[in-house]
Amino acid sequence: MRITEETKVFHLLEEYPESEKVVKKYFSYFYEKKLEDIALKRLSIRGAFNVLNIPEEQREEFFKELHESLGLDMPKTNMERE
Repeated sequence: MRITEETKVFHLLEEYPESEKVVKKYFSYFYEKKLEDIALKRLSIRGAFNVLNIPEEQREEFFKELHESLGLDMPKTNMERE
């Protein structure tokens, strides 16, 4: 599975359950407000970033941490985009 900003958060968690630690770190608001079942099933990674108004630097850090935690190579560009 190629992980891009367009990947649904739900699909990421389904395909890579070990990604939950990184997802919870960056999208903790949804967990704190008990919205993860609704929001994270419908939102793409980009959509979740936009809802939470996460700055570009943190978005890049998310992908870096995610790839490191999953043991995947980082794409040549900082963030893979479709």
